[in-house]
Amino acid sequence: MKVQNTGTQRLSRRPVIIAVLLVLGVTAVALIYQARTAWAIGVAYRYALPLVEVMRLRYATVFDPANPHRVPLNSFAHKRRLADAGDRLVTMPNNDTLYSLAVLDLSSGPVRFEVPDTAGRYYSAALMDAYTNNFSIIGRRTTGTHAANFLIAGPGWHGDTPDGGPQLIHAPTNTVLLLVRIVVDGPDDVAAVAALQDDFKLIPPHADGGNGPAPIAPVANNGGNFVEIADRALAENAPPGADGPMLAHIAKIGIAAGAAPDHSTIAEWNRDFPLAQKLLAGAVARPRHLIGGWNYLPPDIGNFGTDYDVRAAVALVGLMALPQEEAFYTNGFKDAQGKAFDGAHRYRLHLPPGGVPVDAFWSLSLYSAEADGRAYFVDNPIHRYAIGDRTPGLKKNADGSLDILIQQQAPEQAQQDNWLPAPAGPFRLTMRAYQPRRDLLEGRFRYPAVELVDGP
Repeated sequence: MKVQNTGTQRLSRRPVIIAVLLVLGVTAVALIYQARTAWAIGVAYRYALPLVEVMRLRYATVFDPANPHRVPLNSFAHKRRLADAGDRLVTMPNNDTLYSLAVLDLSSGPVRFEVPDTAGRYYSAALMDAYTNNFSIIGRRTTGTHAANFLIAGPGWHGDTPDGGPQLIHAPTNTVLLLVRIVVDGPDDVAAVAALQDDFKLIPPHADGGNGPAPIAPVANNGGNFVEIADRALAENAPPGADGPMLAHIAKIGIAAGAAPDHSTIAEWNRDFPLAQKLLAGAVARPRHLIGGWNYLPPDIGNFGTDYDVRAAVALVGLMALPQEEAFYTNGFKDAQGKAFDGAHRYRLHLPPGGVPVDAFWSLSLYSAEADGRAYFVDNPIHRYAIGDRTPGLKKNADGSLDILIQQQAPEQAQQDNWLPAPAGPFRLTMRAYQPRRDLLEGRFRYPAVELVDGP
């Protein structure tokens, strides 16, 4: 009979067991470290995304050699037609106004801004800092529609304007986006508004307008490029004072003014950048607080303070959004049965008599539901991307209520004026209410749930 020496066997296995435990321990530590790094990158990504998006738009508007319509700093790029399915420079454009966009560089002095008399026509000229906060709005609601002059100065300028001179507006950053929106009342009105755009004037501090330092060209889906742009933008545009605690936190992962992260940090960003993008896109696509399928946005839209998550979400899907007092945005994600919108079905939005409570106008836009969380117009047979109170031929019911038909196939002829075409697949809606009344701002008015017409 063979006797087994179990004690020797146990001793011989012990180094192997210890080695395995050591390997598992190192692996566990590595996994924990990687998870913590990914989380930190996600936080830093959400903080810096709005700043990087402003720099991306700055590059595309002023510097991109592939853009044949680029303009110098401190001058307007006028959009002479309403936005349509071919426009993908910014997400969720409106189809109500003509846009005039200028990228201001105030580092060498103030820029003079002259606005014409618009004779009561709605317009807004929103001034947005590098962190996507609207620090001033000129226009029908705030300053009226008469002709006026303004002097826009950067944070380092300490001069003054003479009595009777232009109104002084101090910007918190040297990089400023100025976006003028002028309402268009139907296709026949486009030419008149295009002519009016030319009466909005910018006079830069120097005759040549200046183009500033050589920019960093943005590279899509590249973590290292994202960090490089963010670090330079932070150096050129001092962040709000309230951001101090967040800045101290994200500096550990390479996001800091003028920082030069090492190769290891850049490698971590390149590794975890897709996850950070995916998590934000997922959060945007799945809003948690819906009322009748509509997502009512927080009151800090357009002036975010330290609400970095909301600021990042708006930068992703609605860059240059106005504050709620100017335009009240509400996004539709689901129908009355709680199901996501899909062009395979037909829907109806029934607005009560009196419509949407506004002092200017309202519109309902339809967008694609992109995988990255962004949203764009979708082409359709009648090239209609929004419907609203200025839509020609819109038919109301006998009691003054209104039915908007949202579907892929055209409805019967008598209802086509009220048709908002949908794509074949998923989509989302956005209701815009310009110069909203208190009932909307204070939640006394809510949009009815969108009804599924042909579902089970």
